[in-house]
Amino acid sequence: MKKICLMVFLSISLLFLIFSSQVKARTEIYNILAKGSKWVLNVDGEVGILELLGGRGNRTRDGGWEMAMDIKWQNNPGTLKAWADGRNIEQRVVLNVQRKNGLKVTCEGYIAQETDKFMAGITKHPARLRDIKGAWYAIKKKSLTPRVVDTESPKTSIEVEGILVFTRGDKIKIRASAEDNVKVAKINIYVDGKLVKTCKAWECWYSEKLTQVGPHKCWAVAEDTSGNKGRSKTLEFMVHPTAKPGPALTTKIQPYHPNSQDKIKFIAEASHPSGVKSITIFINNRPVKTCNQNHCEYQGGPYPAGKLVWRVSAKSRDGGVTYGYDNTLEIKPLEIGKCSISGKVYGAGADAARVFFVILYGPNDLNLHRETKHFDANGRYRFTGLPNGRYLLVVDTRADIAIGPHPSRRVIECRGGPVTNVDFELK
Repeated sequence: MKKICLMVFLSISLLFLIFSSQVKARTEIYNILAKGSKWVLNVDGEVGILELLGGRGNRTRDGGWEMAMDIKWQNNPGTLKAWADGRNIEQRVVLNVQRKNGLKVTCEGYIAQETDKFMAGITKHPARLRDIKGAWYAIKKKSLTPRVVDTESPKTSIEVEGILVFTRGDKIKIRASAEDNVKVAKINIYVDGKLVKTCKAWECWYSEKLTQVGPHKCWAVAEDTSGNKGRSKTLEFMVHPTAKPGPALTTKIQPYHPNSQDKIKFIAEASHPSGVKSITIFINNRPVKTCNQNHCEYQGGPYPAGKLVWRVSAKSRDGGVTYGYDNTLEIKPLEIGKCSISGKVYGAGADAARVFFVILYGPNDLNLHRETKHFDANGRYRFTGLPNGRYLLVVDTRADIAIGPHPSRRVIECRGGPVTNVDFELK
């Protein structure tokens, strides 16, 4: 019997040495024996999975910890009790389990001091507690953490040193950075759609000497370790041929809210102490009109629903150039409905109806231009395909005549059918 005991304790000691190098700090017993953890338990050579099902625990008077848990070994229920002293140096464990043959066994032992993954001791039969039957040990299974799929894109930003206005020959410095919930793998910097710099980090710098005159755009795209991409806002910067200031520009369009049936007038004004040499209007990056004066107009369209980009540049007589920034115009589709509005002109000036036209605004937003109609040969007009809502009708002319409409504007409610006899007197 003494020989058996010696062999058991030698075996236990050897196993303690094998696992003693894993953890330096002493882990609290309630974290080692956590609910849901699993161990490979060997009881006198019989091996199975030990599952800790949970229980209760509390502090002891000396500041230690005691706990009791329900367990399962080889699908048979059992119990676990554990104690730790006030300094958390000694951690004692007692398991009550049942072997496959039905034999109930008490396993008494300790958790190894320099690891939270191994415990061992001696086994006893409950009927003869004084008889040492053998040894037991348990090794904690590695917890398989489910892989979390990262779908969050990096938050990406870009900035340019300076005020975004440069002269040819200046050096531009662009900084891009990104943040991610896991890790940023790389950042790409683009200038005018061309990839100019890649950095395998959360921050990226790019610098170059500017040679191309005109407006430019830059942005950054960051990618994380899962392949998610995040794009920064787009920054626009300007490169002038000389340091001379160019003309001051004011621009506008008519109508202010165009739709897909409207012709659009683009209007630009420029001023400079030396005088204005020219103004050029660009639509979708194509020059459509150049005027050799301080005022310029261009009428185009109708344009299809969607985005239209327009820009104006101007040159002064002393060589200064202003490159205006791109303006994005949203052209709305014309909504079709079942309403219609019609009427005529009458009165002493009805013969002059051909030089007048009716402007329709709405629905509901009476500043939203919808359509313009001229009076026909009989002095009549008609708007069809109108959605339900309130509309504003304005009669106007470009002719310099003494005749005018009365009233010059009317607000009409249209609901699902024709509205007739919306007439205007010319006198």
